[in-house]
Amino acid sequence: MPAKHRWISSSMAVGSLLLLAACEQKSFETLPAIPIEQLEVLGVQTPIKSVHFRDRDGEGLLVLSRSDGQASDPESEQEVDKVVLEATLYGRSAESDAFKARWQIEQETTCPGLDLDVDFYNDVSDVGDLDQNGIAEVTVASHAFCGGGIDPHDIAIEMREGQASYTITGQSLITPAGEEPIGGEREDSASLKAAPQVLRAHMDAVWQQVYKRPWSEASPPAGNEPDEEPE
Repeated sequence: MPAKHRWISSSMAVGSLLLLAACEQKSFETLPAIPIEQLEVLGVQTPIKSVHFRDRDGEGLLVLSRSDGQASDPESEQEVDKVVLEATLYGRSAESDAFKARWQIEQETTCPGLDLDVDFYNDVSDVGDLDQNGIAEVTVASHAFCGGGIDPHDIAIEMREGQASYTITGQSLITPAGEEPIGGEREDSASLKAAPQVLRAHMDAVWQQVYKRPWSEASPPAGNEPDEEPE
């Protein structure tokens, strides 16, 4: 009888340790937003969006920002409009520590006196734990356009999980009335093609949400027209 009792106690202890380890492993959570004043301390001048979270690597902070200015075109030596988008992931191990940049994605677009439309897709640029492994996946999506007519936007979607990076690049789909569609092409990175299904499905869902949007539209239309066929 005592031997049986010891076995039960041991099993319960091991089970508790395994349960605790599982809870610690799957520890992603979204945290309250960081005040804008604290973002400015990090050197962020014009924050567009921030996401505060915690995962197995500690506390994380994704900050999207944009700066507008002028640049000199090396060929024409003329001043051109310039927009720089920055997505920076900051991290810290303890609340008393200062946030330090872990990585940054920067996109610079210049445009010589034409229509310039550059921005993040804020609604799909976010942080989550898709595969439930306790390590956050950070998704950043943006578009850029420089032209004088109806042309596709360049679209860039990047997701990072730790040191891994997965990307989709392509063009938006434009459908002029009575004409053949323009654009709509996409290219997946080799890392994305080899990624787990849950990550590939997420990236494809993000692409499907944005690649048909009109210029600067933050979200897809509320509904289809009555005579449209569902996709």
